[in-house]
Amino acid sequence: MVKLSSRGGVWLAGLAVLVAVAACSSGGSSSSSSSPAAGGSPAAAGSGGVPAAVTATLSKYLGVPVFTPPGAPVDVAKLRGKRVFVIPIEETPFTQAVEAGERAAAKAAGVQLTFYPNQGQVSQWVQGMQTAIAQKPALIILDTSPDPRQLQPQIAAAKAAGIPVLVTHFYDMTSPQPPACAGCAAGVTAIVKAPISVAGGAEADWIIANSAGKANVLIVSLNGLLPVPGMVAAADAQFKQYCPGCKVTTVAINLSQLGTAGAFGQVSSALVQNPGINYVDPLFDASIPGTLAAIEASGKSSQIKMVSFNGSSFALQDVASGTSPVAADVAEPDTWVGYANMDQAFRMMAGMPPANETTPIRIFDSSNITQAGGGPAYSGGYGTSYTTGFFKLWGLPSPT
Repeated sequence: MVKLSSRGGVWLAGLAVLVAVAACSSGGSSSSSSSPAAGGSPAAAGSGGVPAAVTATLSKYLGVPVFTPPGAPVDVAKLRGKRVFVIPIEETPFTQAVEAGERAAAKAAGVQLTFYPNQGQVSQWVQGMQTAIAQKPALIILDTSPDPRQLQPQIAAAKAAGIPVLVTHFYDMTSPQPPACAGCAAGVTAIVKAPISVAGGAEADWIIANSAGKANVLIVSLNGLLPVPGMVAAADAQFKQYCPGCKVTTVAINLSQLGTAGAFGQVSSALVQNPGINYVDPLFDASIPGTLAAIEASGKSSQIKMVSFNGSSFALQDVASGTSPVAADVAEPDTWVGYANMDQAFRMMAGMPPANETTPIRIFDSSNITQAGGGPAYSGGYGTSYTTGFFKLWGLPSPT
């Protein structure tokens, strides 16, 4: 497990859940670049020629996410007293916020949760699975999420013991359902997907609109993450379709080097080789500290804008400051993620078919960052429709 700086480590769980073997695609380029559009929201900055599809997408994702029931109502009354064993990838602010949503949902339904704290080591996940199987819960959740491909014997053992396994926040929303998803055939019963590829496209759309279609973009990718190729492909597709005036270059660093000195040397080299770069997309918040250091060392902080993904508090604080190159962040509602995880868990324990469960995003920039709260947590901005919506779906009184 890679340990990052205090800023990058805030997002470690959200990144490490994706650790895998996939390689990252290389970047390409098109026509020349331009300087960032000055001030205003992305939609306003791009109003002089940004495709309507991009403007519409941004209008959607800059607003409060709308709750849509993922499936049929669930009678949670018959689940009271059932026990669920939860193995998080690691205890960090992200997983703790997700767990808060899970605890609230479980308490309302009368379901008992047992969490297995760990430091993100595979051996600890193995021990957690062995402990869970011995306790014979109604369900095991690999939460936010230990890599199921590293736990194939244990997942098979859980299946043999009649214990279903739920994997959350590991697979992209484009992933197939079990058993077709990678590592699922051993006995993964259901998954809750993450909006990784959607975030990649949204990052690109924000840049296209903010630059009025004339950005010179550097994408800082990561080798070794399962959904990264799809995320980069989603961004590239937006640039190719909607921004013929954009130039895009991609560099990739290795996940294993993320917290080491010199890991972002390729960023520094790219900034030297292409002095016209005016937008940088490190894809994930965990890469912001190293990327930002490379930008600052280049002396180009004033000409570059950054956009990333996850909604980490430190990233949103940078957006709120108005002085950081971090100008926008595609955020996930972590408490909502917890509710979605438990909705799928309730369905499994009730003997219902799993839903195609996923969670939304919201873009925060200067136009709406005040709605994310005043910090330090920056956990607002997602409304309350998901809490009332889920509780109604479960046949429970709306939470106060």
